[in-house]
Amino acid sequence: MRKITIVLALICTSFGAYAQEMLTPTRSTTNDFRGRVEGAVEWEVVDDLTLEAAVQLRLNNDLGSVDRIQTGVGVNYRVNKYFDFGADYILINGYESDVKSWDKPRHRANVNVRGTVKVGRVELSLRERLQTTFRTDSVNRYEKMNPELVLRSRLMAEYSLRHSRWSPYALFEMNNTLNAPQVVANYKSEVLRTDNYITRYRLGVGAKFRISRYHRLDFYYYFDYDRGYNIDYKGNSGALKGYVQENEFRHTFGISYKFKL
Repeated sequence: MRKITIVLALICTSFGAYAQEMLTPTRSTTNDFRGRVEGAVEWEVVDDLTLEAAVQLRLNNDLGSVDRIQTGVGVNYRVNKYFDFGADYILINGYESDVKSWDKPRHRANVNVRGTVKVGRVELSLRERLQTTFRTDSVNRYEKMNPELVLRSRLMAEYSLRHSRWSPYALFEMNNTLNAPQVVANYKSEVLRTDNYITRYRLGVGAKFRISRYHRLDFYYYFDYDRGYNIDYKGNSGALKGYVQENEFRHTFGISYKFKL
């Protein structure tokens, strides 16, 4: 009986070590230079209530291919000089360069709240954004959630230069996923559990330029560290097939034009 107990203990230990190794992701790291070009129109309907519509083109693969085209509309209400609230909708049309076709679109909705305080000529702001993205393709919710929930927290400092049309700024942002699927050994025999972790760290610098009362330009550079997990299961058995932590360092250069009605 003692020998049987020892053998069973060794089997359980071996299986536990194998499962732990199986659930430890492999890692991949990439670097990419990206670009963004955006045009927007802003209309102040009444005092402190504004509407905005925008179109943005994004490039990836070292600026060599189109990543996506997205269009959006939004509304923002300024409660007082310290707080404003907003919401917007974005239609995302991604481009698959490998097959040279547009991917199935995604729908994104954001709810924002921002606090602002001025210290001398510096404006400090903290924005919290709840982001929800709905996919139109069929996905395994053990691999990718639909919809996906992300909390984006951004701290920004903007400096108003004296006797100048330029306003330089710097920002730091973190993306925290709220319902990412936890990896399991077999999704057909285990219940779905969600996890949350930081998926992106962003450092950014830029400068806004006021051409006139109605025209604005914004030049910026973002450095992103993106971390995501590519989870792949065997459809027939549900067993874990692949588990990769994908790390990407992104350098994004962008320009945005806004017309204020």
